[in-house]
Amino acid sequence: MKILLLSHYYWPEVGAPQRRWTTLVSHFISRGHRVVVAAPHPHYPHTRRDEFFSSQVGRLSTRVDAKLGGTWENGELGERILRVPYLHSGSSMARQLLDQGVASAGAVNAIIGKMRGPHTPDVVISTTPALPFLFAGDIVARALHVPHIAEVRDVWPDLISDLSLVTNAVGRYLPRVATTYLEKKVFPGLLTVVQRRASAVVVTTESFRYLLERRGIQAEVVRSGVARSEIDQAPHKGAGYGTDTKLLYVGTVGRSQDLATVIAAASRVPGVRLRVVGDGTDKLNLQTLAGTLGAPVEFFEQITGRALAEHWEWADAGLVSLGDVPAHSFTVPSKLYSLMARRVPILGVVAGEAAEIISENKAGVVARPGDVDSIVTAMQALVQGVESPNAAGHRWVVDHACVDVMGAEYDRILEQVRS
Repeated sequence: MKILLLSHYYWPEVGAPQRRWTTLVSHFISRGHRVVVAAPHPHYPHTRRDEFFSSQVGRLSTRVDAKLGGTWENGELGERILRVPYLHSGSSMARQLLDQGVASAGAVNAIIGKMRGPHTPDVVISTTPALPFLFAGDIVARALHVPHIAEVRDVWPDLISDLSLVTNAVGRYLPRVATTYLEKKVFPGLLTVVQRRASAVVVTTESFRYLLERRGIQAEVVRSGVARSEIDQAPHKGAGYGTDTKLLYVGTVGRSQDLATVIAAASRVPGVRLRVVGDGTDKLNLQTLAGTLGAPVEFFEQITGRALAEHWEWADAGLVSLGDVPAHSFTVPSKLYSLMARRVPILGVVAGEAAEIISENKAGVVARPGDVDSIVTAMQALVQGVESPNAAGHRWVVDHACVDVMGAEYDRILEQVRS
């Protein structure tokens, strides 16, 4: 099968979407499928690719030739990568959406006129968190008359309103009544049309699947899969030195994670030390906040490999955090599965399905998002004694969120849309 993937985030960038699709592309190729990925030149979480390649995670790739309106590269897994234009982004919501919009339009332009005849894919897969790419996948699939698998990793369209995306992006230029109408009616309506038109909709949580089904949209759950190397690791054991409880956050440092409430709580709990490893639009604000509050927080750049492993050797527990918006109760961050697989005690500032998974598997302590007092109480529990999680969480990941399950579920969906 010839598979065309449209994504704003891809190798050699580092992050949850990139890891998910590196794993799935590897799986597809091992099954004999041919994969083409249309994605911007790597730059996330930086504003441009030269900043990415000068960072600690930037890696050069091999360019082959210039065709189809973009630059072709050979991926590490045997896939072909069509690099499409992008816009130098920034910290503002408007610039990020423009970046994603330019890249998705570039993908449509590069693909529709050229990938026909023997080059026509058998299926198009589009994936968030870049919302414009779902619309690009719909346009490309309809133009080429092939099935479209719409992977909605985040709770769209609900997040449009919950995060006030239009207001934050163009609220300076439009009256509030207009931005509210766009957030609550126009864009959710358009996205719902795309979801209903897709041959299959893939989501990552059961709770979001139920939500879509109540809207008349059938969806398939494919959770992010933890690598076998993580599943097979020995149970986590921190360095154990000193008297403080050492809490580590690794990942995107953005608005959705609302690390500000965690930092505020840490400033009130003696015996807690927090490290934040990653980059994102909110990092400078958080550094300022930590300095103002005198919070025991250290910040590090996004890293991988042995340098990241050293941070985990330092840590007693891992932090998973989401902001207090309704849609996040239908979200389970993929890092939660990784921590459970490695039996790292978790401080989960989460609600809904993610909180239930932690509690039911005794994988850590849970605090209410946006509630500093609740986070303080959870941190105090960690300080009083960090217990290693039992085997229940590890077993849950093996059964529901490992790479083998993820690959098998996508195989089933591919056959479903092909028939």
